[in-house]
Amino acid sequence: MSEDIVSRHYSNPKVQEEIVRFSRDRWVGIHCAKKDAQGRLHLVRYLGRAKLPLRISKLEDIPKLLKIFHSLQPRTFYGTANVYKKLSKPEDVIDLTNIKACTPTWDIDNTVEKWAATVEAALEIISFLESNGICRSIFVKFSGRGAHIHVHQEAISPTLRERINPLDIAYALVEFTRLKLQSKFNDIMLRHNADSLRVDNEMDVQRLFTSPLSLHKELDRVCVCIPINELNNFTLAWSRVDDFKHYWDWNVYTPGEADELTQKAYETVGPCPTLPRLRRRRHPPLDKQITKFLQPNQAF
Repeated sequence: MSEDIVSRHYSNPKVQEEIVRFSRDRWVGIHCAKKDAQGRLHLVRYLGRAKLPLRISKLEDIPKLLKIFHSLQPRTFYGTANVYKKLSKPEDVIDLTNIKACTPTWDIDNTVEKWAATVEAALEIISFLESNGICRSIFVKFSGRGAHIHVHQEAISPTLRERINPLDIAYALVEFTRLKLQSKFNDIMLRHNADSLRVDNEMDVQRLFTSPLSLHKELDRVCVCIPINELNNFTLAWSRVDDFKHYWDWNVYTPGEADELTQKAYETVGPCPTLPRLRRRRHPPLDKQITKFLQPNQAF
């Protein structure tokens, strides 16, 4: 894809608006067409020597970032599952207490030739969520090869997010659902001979997901959102770069409707295993142990 086509796509105000709507308060990443010395596509996540986390909060940010990283040939915009309270310094992205919310996401990886299997897996997830009270806060995105199933982060109430780390409960919801449905995923894979079908839990502290209306990192396709009731009607024509079809109301949600299932999932699965945890000290600090040894009658 030529740079002119990439530039034209991202100069579309509707494309910019969708990227901003998804990216606001998320840590942004940009995949570039230029490869590094190891042959990998450049992925930029920081700005300047100060290593400020990339952010997109207004329309002007998109052409600005395209210009800054022009030599690397920017192509694809991503945002973290995490939504942050602030993103003003490098430490903000590793501070777990700085996570304001997190978007639970199921990554259905597959080939486009086996799209019917992808749709069946997506509908199983959606049906499970709806049967457990999550009805208006689900949105689906064509990822370029497979699909992402998202639950809007505000479907988990602030009260629950204050009690349990948002990433922990998002991880638990994704994992609980995935484990419940794994036998059905296996059946779908066998019936469709879809050996590449995978439904993964990729919720971790740095995970990125493609922004709606971003270009795919390698394929000449647009990552569009799909209405749930039209999943079976989706074709690759929806993702054409100059003539895409997109579901604009993906951002609707019902506050707190995911609380019951999310809490049940957390009680069953527990927290995200990859997050660093503060360990409780099993013994008093060494200086206090020395003090006690020297003064055996002193309590502490």
